[in-house]
Amino acid sequence: MRWIEISVDVPPQDSEVAGDCLLRHCPAGFSESAGSGRFRRVLRGYLPSTRAGRIALSYLRRALTRAAASSRIGLRVVGDTNWVSAWRAHAKPVHVGRLTVHPTWMRPRVGPGQALVRLDAGQAFGSGEHPSTQLCLAALERYVRGGETVLDLGTGSGILAIAAARLGARRVLAIDDDGVAASVARANARANGVLSRVTVRHAQGLSRVRLRADLIVANLTPEILAGVLPHVGRCLAPGGRFVGSGFGPARASEVARLVEASGLRVVGTEARRGWRAVHAVLSAPGRP
Repeated sequence: MRWIEISVDVPPQDSEVAGDCLLRHCPAGFSESAGSGRFRRVLRGYLPSTRAGRIALSYLRRALTRAAASSRIGLRVVGDTNWVSAWRAHAKPVHVGRLTVHPTWMRPRVGPGQALVRLDAGQAFGSGEHPSTQLCLAALERYVRGGETVLDLGTGSGILAIAAARLGARRVLAIDDDGVAASVARANARANGVLSRVTVRHAQGLSRVRLRADLIVANLTPEILAGVLPHVGRCLAPGGRFVGSGFGPARASEVARLVEASGLRVVGTEARRGWRAVHAVLSAPGRP
């Protein structure tokens, strides 16, 4: 298999935020070494040289442009490297409550009552490695008990939609505004045996969604969340819950205000390794 090696030259003050971008979009991880001149640090990550990898690269470019505008990105295509072998040697399943996210090339070991999702790190945007994904997985594990309708906004690899179905959701609608991402999510749902309950749709936002979900999960940037939140209440059943993640503590209050302005009631926030998720509910008629 061939890989896209991404090298990001950054000044010291941008190395942390650039590293977060790489971890989010290259979930197998990245390396960091010394650079030269004003670019004092060099970060390197890898994506598969596939359609899914190329669209993940476009997401990464946009994220770096917003978060670390002074960075310089270099690309090259390489073969299977020692890095790939080393990653596989250290890769391990991700456990979040009843959920286990497992690489496809490893024999799964799950206990009774565990819900298994099989995905490869780097295959698309969401393998369970990133804290914001884990916050959404934890929310699914908390709220899905069986028979629910779940809406996954910005599905990426389909990990959250598949996890919801594995936990017992009756119907899951997964939406992404990129056609390649939607194709990847659909293929992953099929490979996990849940395509009969998971519908993947290539769509922009919620304007054409006609359902009342018990739970909406959205692992998105604050800017994208701001665009979809005005439509969330229309797509929730009374008493339904919304969970939004994909931001750090500096943006948490801003996101909470956006959620409240959309007509939902914030009931709490969760934190994991420097990332945040906001939990909200659409109050039933006659209830505060």
